[in-house]
Amino acid sequence: MQERRRYVRVPEGSQISYEVVSASTAKPYITENISLGGIRFFVHNFIPKNSFLRIRITFEKMVFSFETVVKIVWIREVPLSERYEVGVEFTELSQEALEHLRDYVRIFSGR
Repeated sequence: MQERRRYVRVPEGSQISYEVVSASTAKPYITENISLGGIRFFVHNFIPKNSFLRIRITFEKMVFSFETVVKIVWIREVPLSERYEVGVEFTELSQEALEHLRDYVRIFSGR
């Protein structure tokens, strides 16, 4: 089956914390996958689409972490759960973080 996504996804269970840009508390969660375009993860509170989050993500397999701002592009309630699945896109990614992320995706996606 041909991949229709713009970026290759890597299944990933890295730690991520986020805070809504206007809020002051960060909450820890685990990512589901990551690409050069963004991240998919689960949260316990509804966050409106188009909200901006400040996140810190830590990659244990390559021992690096970075902080950046992302925008929620979709959110959906997980049936029979008190969680929401969230898809975010990077809006501010430093050159250093982009290079580490590019290496990470290349190594762990097998592409």
